Amino acid sequence: MEQAIEQKQLITLEQAEKIERWQQEEVLLLARHFQRLNETKGRPFSGYYTRANYFQMDAGDVAILNNLKGDGKIIKRIKTHMALDVEDKKNFTFVPIIEIDLVDTIDNLFFNLVPKYKEPVEPIQNGTIGDLDTGGVLVPGIFKEMILTNWNNLEDNLIDDLFVAVDTKTRQRERVNYYVIDNTGIIDFVNDILLGNIKDFILYPGVDMNKFHKRDMISFTPVIGITPEDNIVTEILSRHALLEFTEEEIFIEYSSPCPPTCPEA
Repeated sequence: MEQAIEQKQLITLEQAEKIERWQQEEVLLLARHFQRLNETKGRPFSGYYTRANYFQMDAGDVAILNNLKGDGKIIKRIKTHMALDVEDKKNFTFVPIIEIDLVDTIDNLFFNLVPKYKEPVEPIQNGTIGDLDTGGVLVPGIFKEMILTNWNNLEDNLIDDLFVAVDTKTRQRERVNYYVIDNTGIIDFVNDILLGNIKDFILYPGVDMNKFHKRDMISFTPVIGITPEDNIVTEILSRHALLEFTEEEIFIEYSSPCPPTCPEA
């Protein structure tokens, strides 16, 4: 069974093509892949566009991810690959792919994320959500809410600029191809606390406005949101400074864009 699970998740030709399609697409055409045309009923030539604002792993893939715990597998790195389906204005065609690098194997696992849209909610205004039974105070996912609000509100003509940066040495424009999470503290938390206890796995798009006007930085900032099946003690969460969380969801924010910041092989 273990071999069958891993074989299912090895990179497919279709996934490789989607990753390559992102890398080959014209920069000025990237924004349209995040948009979907919603035609007005009874009026085929009219409608409005919505912008994808979360990307979700299906339940079957979440189960495979959880099974890594029982199989004794250890994650050493998590990558989010930028990837595209063939353009279709009636569907979101930006389709990120999660790659899980495991210790002691070259057979990395790949998971598709499905682009979706939900009506934006008002950002959190208060600094706390409420006292917990344990006596602690829950820290809201303020950063995630802030960058997601930036993403939802950004004008369409500015989206393409989010994915490129100027190399300070060569002065060439570089496009981000993937994001890496390899911080030891975060990876240990995923291995020790989250694996086997994941209910939902979601990627949220975001814009870090602190980087937006800096030409040498990538301002598109994805955040992974994981909803656990069972509650995790607040004290454990609070010890991980690179995590934010709400009553239901844990946010992993710390990822590096490649290019320009690529990890060693």
